[in-house]
Amino acid sequence: RALAMAKDMVRAARRVRAPRPVSPDGRPDGPGGETLEIRVGIHIGDITCGVLGQRMPKFTFYGNAVNMAARMEQTSLPSKVRVTKDFYDLVADADEVGWEETKTVSVKNMGNVETYMLNPLGKEE
Repeated sequence: RALAMAKDMVRAARRVRAPRPVSPDGRPDGPGGETLEIRVGIHIGDITCGVLGQRMPKFTFYGNAVNMAARMEQTSLPSKVRVTKDFYDLVADADEVGWEETKTVSVKNMGNVETYMLNPLGKEE
């Protein structure tokens, strides 16, 4: 489900278009219409969650799995999904097409991590 959600997020973001600039007299001025692109990172593992704070309580997730997923997002590319090997091993048998590369990335405080990149847009890009 996480992979399906990530793919849906990338596709939905690509449907969002930036507004065109408007001239002082209210007419469209310039090309505009650029699409929104997001990066997605996925990892699996144990997390802790809870409500933190008293004045402005917030429900928060934290732990190594959350940090690793954030690092996967940071090293991903626009409109792509980067996942760790741990996650990939769970979904690799799902006949998913669009896996583009295997890459080892250096992750701050976690060392080198083998990752996989998915292009949910296929040849559309």
